[in-house]
Amino acid sequence: MRHPVVVGALLAVVATAGLLAGQTTGAAASAESASGGWYTELPDAIRVCDNATWQDGPESAPEGAIVVPAGDNAGFDFGQSGKTYWFAPGVHTLGDGQYSQITPGDGSTFLGAPGAVLDGMNKNVYAFTGHASNVRIAYLEIRNFGRGADNKNEGVINHDAASGWVMEHLYAHHNDGAAVFLGNANTVRFSCLKDNGQYGASAYREEIEGERAVKDLVVHNNEIAGNNQDDWETREQGCGCSGGVKFWDVEGATVTQNYVHDNLGVGLWADTNNVDFLFDRNWIEHNESEGIWYEISYNATITRNVFKKNGWVGGNDNQGSPSPAIYISESGGDARLPSEVSGSTDLNIADNYFEDNFSGVSIFENANRFCNSNGNTSKSYCTPFVSPTVIPEPHNTDYPNPINDTHPCYTGIANEPLRTDCRWHSRNVKVTGNEFRFERSNVPCAGTYCGVQALYAQGADNMSWAPYTVTEIQQNVMFNAGNSFADNTYIGDWKFAKGWGETVTWDVWRAAPYNQDAGSTLNGSSEEPPTPNALDTDTSTLEGSIGTWAAWYSASAERSAEAAHEGDYGLRVEVTEAHGWGVTTDNWPGFTARQGGKQIGFWARQGSPGVSAATLSVLWRDSSEELLRSDEITLDGLSTSWKEFTAELTAPAGTATVALELTGDGDAGEVLHLDDIVIADA
Repeated sequence: MRHPVVVGALLAVVATAGLLAGQTTGAAASAESASGGWYTELPDAIRVCDNATWQDGPESAPEGAIVVPAGDNAGFDFGQSGKTYWFAPGVHTLGDGQYSQITPGDGSTFLGAPGAVLDGMNKNVYAFTGHASNVRIAYLEIRNFGRGADNKNEGVINHDAASGWVMEHLYAHHNDGAAVFLGNANTVRFSCLKDNGQYGASAYREEIEGERAVKDLVVHNNEIAGNNQDDWETREQGCGCSGGVKFWDVEGATVTQNYVHDNLGVGLWADTNNVDFLFDRNWIEHNESEGIWYEISYNATITRNVFKKNGWVGGNDNQGSPSPAIYISESGGDARLPSEVSGSTDLNIADNYFEDNFSGVSIFENANRFCNSNGNTSKSYCTPFVSPTVIPEPHNTDYPNPINDTHPCYTGIANEPLRTDCRWHSRNVKVTGNEFRFERSNVPCAGTYCGVQALYAQGADNMSWAPYTVTEIQQNVMFNAGNSFADNTYIGDWKFAKGWGETVTWDVWRAAPYNQDAGSTLNGSSEEPPTPNALDTDTSTLEGSIGTWAAWYSASAERSAEAAHEGDYGLRVEVTEAHGWGVTTDNWPGFTARQGGKQIGFWARQGSPGVSAATLSVLWRDSSEELLRSDEITLDGLSTSWKEFTAELTAPAGTATVALELTGDGDAGEVLHLDDIVIADA
């Protein structure tokens, strides 16, 4: 199913890809596609490492070009602006110095002839450095830069993340750190980025107050494979510093038609204040961890991609996490931020194909991860909505203390708008029109999260200065943040995780109060599941709030710990005037319901002094809000001990909503307790 929310973004991609790719993009586009738009087989055009287009450079020096002979090029003048350098066939080296390197001039071009190789000999650490703008590097094999586990969080090509660089038709392999570093308005395309020490490519510059550090990237038609050969996650436990491509603090990235596979970590990872991303028509397969991880970031469209066999290693190594094909962590849509590239102020995951990944899509939020919290690993960064966005020194890195006790996300965090704006939120995430296939016998499953879709939050209530609770964040992520799964196709043995991460069945996931995957099918079935409770969680249990309960006449209604049957809270009704009284669910015309058999259940008892009797009326209305019938349940035999009341009722034909009224007689000051109210399909 195609979704109109992503059409604008896709039209922009088609235009951009056509300008960039010429015949190569046409070949990829001609590969067979499913109705959802993803490729049904891996296109030859994105098998870049097999196609070896770095061998297609000019066989002779272009007119006016400076010829770079094969051999030792130490001391060669590579710094002239506006010049073209043509590397003759053969191996080129830069001398034995650790920092022997090429520092281009502005507007210069570096082209390789067929067979031209730039070799760092595991002696030089960087290949191309400096701050020159608008440099082009093409048709070169670039290898062996770094002396073994060098260049952590550094790049070999465009080491200083200079602006306006185009890097294309490269074979960059067996280099330490990132083969390619990306700065403003950079493009890397038609390149094989393979078997490098840390990343195939990485986008990073020092943070800038009030804006994103890197802007306007294109990563198109590359093969990105086997990176993180130096196993940085083992060298520095939990560093979050490995994989195919890492984006950090980037605004506006177009990531299209790449073959991302067999990386020893995450495939594509956007971490910390990234905004406005498009991931379209990539083939992402057999990466050890997540296929795409979008972390404390905003506004993305992930569409028409293929995800296969991702997360197998990560899911086994960390069985406390789903290790999904797509991991949305404290990320979502926000209309205050740019969306020109993504085409939406939501975070859309639409029209993708998933097959035998460790799990599918996880939407997660850590209650303790927010600006100025030591629960956030990006410690000097704040959200884009709070000034300063760069948390000043000194930093206190002892949990649970704030990082800086003068920052607004400590001094004012209890009050709006900071209470909201100091957090990265998992919200406005829409998972629609995807096909999810999972055959358990094909996947090396371990733990409880194999083969799940997840919408959950975790954390600990151990930061006395933080205004958030884990329960609040869980309620927000599940019910209040605009996160939804819908119109998806599931084939296989799928489970669904919510709350703390506990798994539930397909029927529970789709029914109230979760109401996920409307319009979706599981193994061909779209039958509407039974509703376990027509009431929302708070109206039923009062754990998070009083829900829809309100005083009607001659009584008060309040959420109270003394009225708790199970859990911490229940409904306390106190008569304020003698004779008749009433309370009601105040959400006209009521809760969504349908005709048919119902099981009604609740618990009640007298307070002190106690109401001796009451009546619960169940009001069924049609779609025109006309009352069809009212059923009454008598609360008699009340005492100070809890008593369960049950009834079997039938909602009449045409029922669309249900509401409750609780009424009775009594004297002022008498009290009734009510809790755990359920209206379930029989």
